[in-house]
Amino acid sequence: MKNISLVICLLLASLASLPAAEPENPAFPGVQKAMTSEQYEAAGLSKLDAAERAKLDEFIRSYVAVSNEKVATSAVDKAVKENKVSAPEVIQSRIVGPFTGYTGRTVFTLENGQRWAQSQYDSAYFPKIDSPPVIIVKAGFGYRMYIAGGGAIRVSKVH
Repeated sequence: MKNISLVICLLLASLASLPAAEPENPAFPGVQKAMTSEQYEAAGLSKLDAAERAKLDEFIRSYVAVSNEKVATSAVDKAVKENKVSAPEVIQSRIVGPFTGYTGRTVFTLENGQRWAQSQYDSAYFPKIDSPPVIIVKAGFGYRMYIAGGGAIRVSKVH
């Protein structure tokens, strides 16, 4: 049990050091390189300056990363539901938006598209943290969510 706690603490510490921005997709070279010059001109993208083009590239990378994560998550959920595989023992993600604590009936929406509800009726308040990383660990008959900077609480998946 001490080893599990140590591993979880180390994982939370490493997650806390991650940048809050969406992960980039290094496979996407940017719209200017991804399109032919004819496509680029026809789309009117040559009117964009370098900063505007960088913002568009950043949006596309984030959109593709989130879309890919949702597709992968739904495939895993489907396989678990059909008893082809067992549910993961550890889930890593981030809470969408600011976190200030929980009230006993809080539902947490994660960046990976999953929603988790408290299964214990504790209340706690913490200083505001924007999109804190979380680790959800299968613990006995349920799950425990460890929130970086926000403690730990028992949760159950909202279907």
